[in-house]
Amino acid sequence: MINFTLRIKVQAHRRMEFLDAARMIIEPMLVLPGCKSCRISQDLNDIDIAILVEEWQSKEDFERHIRSDEFRIILSMMELSSEKPEVEIATIANIEGFEAIERIRNQRKEN
Repeated sequence: MINFTLRIKVQAHRRMEFLDAARMIIEPMLVLPGCKSCRISQDLNDIDIAILVEEWQSKEDFERHIRSDEFRIILSMMELSSEKPEVEIATIANIEGFEAIERIRNQRKEN
C-alpha cells in the first residue's frame, strides 16, 4: 500500500479556490482503480494548514495516478500554498488493527 500525504498552507483569501479544486478531485479519485481512500482535513493547531491524504492499493496504481490529468489539479493546489508544501510518500508493507494493540498490551502484562 502507498500513502500520499500533502500538507499545504492556504491563506484565508485563497481558501475557496483551494476548496473548489479539492471538491473537483475527491469523488472522482475514489472510483479510480486502486484508490482506497482520499480525504482532506484541517490541522487543529493551524487553520491555514490543509492535509490531503490518499491511500493506494499498489505502487502501480499510485504511479498511474501521478501521471494522470487529475493529478494536475493537485499540482495546482500546491501552487496555492503560501509556503513550500510538504509531501510524504510512504510505502506500507504491513497493516495491523486493534488486534495488535491487544497483543502488545497483553505482552506487557506477561512480562
